[in-house]
Amino acid sequence: MIVKICGLTSLDDARAAAELGADYLGFNFYPKSPRSIAELDCERIVAALRKEFPHPVCVGVFVNHPPADIIRIVRRCGLDTAQLSGDEPPEALAALAEAKIPAFKAVRAPIGEGCLARMADAATAEPALLLDANVAGRYGGTGRTADWDWARSIAARRPVFLAGGLTPENVADAIRNVRPWGVDTASGVERSAGKKDRRLMAAFVAAAMQAHQEISIRIDPAQCGDAAEILALQKLAYRSEAELNNDFSIPPLTQTLAEMESEFSSKRFLKAATGGRIIGSVRGERRDGTCCIGRLIVHPNWQNRGVGGRLLRAIETDFPEAGRFELFTSDRSERNLYLYGKMGYREFKREPLNERVTLVYLEKVKQSI
Repeated sequence: MIVKICGLTSLDDARAAAELGADYLGFNFYPKSPRSIAELDCERIVAALRKEFPHPVCVGVFVNHPPADIIRIVRRCGLDTAQLSGDEPPEALAALAEAKIPAFKAVRAPIGEGCLARMADAATAEPALLLDANVAGRYGGTGRTADWDWARSIAARRPVFLAGGLTPENVADAIRNVRPWGVDTASGVERSAGKKDRRLMAAFVAAAMQAHQEISIRIDPAQCGDAAEILALQKLAYRSEAELNNDFSIPPLTQTLAEMESEFSSKRFLKAATGGRIIGSVRGERRDGTCCIGRLIVHPNWQNRGVGGRLLRAIETDFPEAGRFELFTSDRSERNLYLYGKMGYREFKREPLNERVTLVYLEKVKQSI
C-alpha cells in the first residue's frame, strides 16, 4: 500500500513524513490553498530531503497551471512527478509527457467513463488517477470523503490513489472497501492547515499498512506439507482456551504431527496466509449431509481482524453439497460463541468433554446461509 502525505510546507514535516514511511510527498502550488508552498521553499526542502531520503517520490500538485509553468517548476524544484488537480484536459498530460514530466490526474465524481479513460490513458505516472471528493468550487484539501462505491468500481480496473477526508481513523476502512493502489491524506494528519502532526502521520501510516496486510491475506487449500506449521499455530492459538478452562490436556494441545498428517487423507484443510506465513486455518469433512467443521484457529496477533470469519465462510463454500454445517466450542469461549452466532450458527446441544470442559455444539442449515 502506497502512502502519500500531501500539502507539506516545511522541511521538518517533510522529513518526519519520510521517516515514518510515506512513499509519496506532495507539495501544493495552488495559490488559493492554505497549504500552498513557494517555489524557492519547495526547492530547498526537496534538495535537503534528497540528502537523507532518496526514495520518497516528490510530487508537485498543480491546479489549472499552464503546462509550461508545470514543467519549469518540476524541473526547478527537483520533483519526480506532477499531479494535475484542476480542470485540465487530457492534452495537458500529453504536453507534460512530451517534456518527459511524469504526471497523473485527480478526478472527482461524477465523471463520464470516456473522459476518465482518456485521462488515465494520457497519464504517464503511477498511478494514472487520484480519486477525490467532489466539492463545488474546490480542488481538494476539503476534508470530505470521496464516494467510496464509485472509487471501488474504478480501483477494480485501474491503479488509483484514493484521497478525500482520509484520517488515521477511517483509512483502514477505506482500504478494505475500495482496495486502492495507494492512499492520500493532507488535512487528515494536520494540527492546523499546512502544519502536520507527527503523531497523526505515524498513526495514518500504521493503519494503512495494517489494513493492507489484512486485505493481502490469501485463503487457499492447505497441503500435508503445511501440517507442521498449522500444528504449531494450533498449539499457540489454543493456549488461551486451555487457560480459560484450566485444562492443558485438551486434544488440540496434545495432537501429534503424525495425527494431524493423517487427517489430511480424510479432511479438507484451508489456510490463511500473508507474507509467506500461515496465520489461520480451519478443517472440515462431510458426514452424510453434514459438513463438520473443526479447529478454526487464528494467530493471536491477527485475531479480531475478520480472519476467522473469512475462514469459516471459505470452508462452508468448499462444501456446496452439504445441507447442514456443524461445529463446537467450549461453553466458556464467549468470543467463539459470539462469532459463530454472528455467522448464523445456533446451539443444539451441550456435552461434557471432562469434569472441567463442556462443549457447546452449534449448527447452521443450508437454507439460512
